[in-house]
Amino acid sequence: MSFSIGQFIPLIILTGGVPVPSIVALIMFFKKKKREKLIFKNELKKFLWVNYSLEGRVKREDYWYYGYALYWTIILIFLLLSAIIYFVAMYVIGEKVANFVYVVIGLIPIWTSYGMKFLSNKIKRLHDNNKSGWFLLWTLFPILGQLFGLYIFITNWFLRGTIGSNDYGKDSVEKDIMPVITIKDVAKTFGLLLIIITIFAVYGVVVGLLTGGM
Repeated sequence: MSFSIGQFIPLIILTGGVPVPSIVALIMFFKKKKREKLIFKNELKKFLWVNYSLEGRVKREDYWYYGYALYWTIILIFLLLSAIIYFVAMYVIGEKVANFVYVVIGLIPIWTSYGMKFLSNKIKRLHDNNKSGWFLLWTLFPILGQLFGLYIFITNWFLRGTIGSNDYGKDSVEKDIMPVITIKDVAKTFGLLLIIITIFAVYGVVVGLLTGGM
């Protein structure tokens, strides 16, 4: 049986960066615990809303805690479990089947989840600053897009949202509203992700045909 380093690149990337978000998650967890009574059901709803819904506004603290620290800690645990299943499957049913299982139960769910989380986090933080999610499209422009990307990064991570209500809802800092996420919200996020993937796939094919024909 042979091992390919490519199979473990996601694990290497995540384990290399996860200590920081894990520490941040623990610090913020105990900080929140001192201030309020944590109820698992409410925490789960908030986690799902922050990472898989395009609706509403999200404040910086929730962006850091649910969208970064807690999210990547959970992903690491999920990836480690899928890696264990991979090794067991390799010795029980063979490497080819094990590779398929690893992709199906490990990589595909993780990358799908990350794509939805990326869109949800960024769009709701833009909403918090009274900007449309379509603002993300500016990042696709060559050179200029990098400046917009830097602006979005600084805005999302460090700047307080609009004080008071804006076009996308009430002040996310003044009133910590417990959001409600539905299957329709998740489907909407997943649909947007599929549209974006399709656009990039078509773009890649067209560019490949044009450059290949020259």
